[in-house]
Amino acid sequence: MEKKYKVIVLLVCVAAFFLGWCARAWLHICPVSEPEIKTEVKYKTDTKTEIVYVPKYIYQDGSTEKTDVDVNVGKQELAVKVNGKDFAIQKSDDEKYVFDKNKLQLTQTSHADLNITVPVVDKTKRWEIGVGLSKSGAVGLIGFPVKGNIGGWIAGRQDNVMAGIVVKI
Repeated sequence: MEKKYKVIVLLVCVAAFFLGWCARAWLHICPVSEPEIKTEVKYKTDTKTEIVYVPKYIYQDGSTEKTDVDVNVGKQELAVKVNGKDFAIQKSDDEKYVFDKNKLQLTQTSHADLNITVPVVDKTKRWEIGVGLSKSGAVGLIGFPVKGNIGGWIAGRQDNVMAGIVVKI
């Protein structure tokens, strides 16, 4: 009869270990990485150039134009968008090119406060083992974590086996 209880206690301990291992795998939370934040800058330019070979201008006195190359460059246009909204840049009338006599000035200020508070959370899960005495003889105890502050226990001796749940406060 004694051998039967030893086998039962051994089977209960193995079953408790297996159930604890399964519960840990079921309750496990995998870490997730934070997404990257990217700033996107797009630059687009459009320049049209037309080159044509044309005859020189003939004046009324019969002389021909002395210019071999005639270049006309129109006023440059600049389109700017800030956060998806159009931003107009006005050119002066006496400017041939954008930024000829004026400039863009960007003034940006930034202030950041970083306050980090790390809560102290004890995530260690502790198993327990114990030995005690009663009127009937020696008693053994095994305690195991389940989740958070909930745990379980199995206790017994040769003629009696018990199990239970513990809420740690």
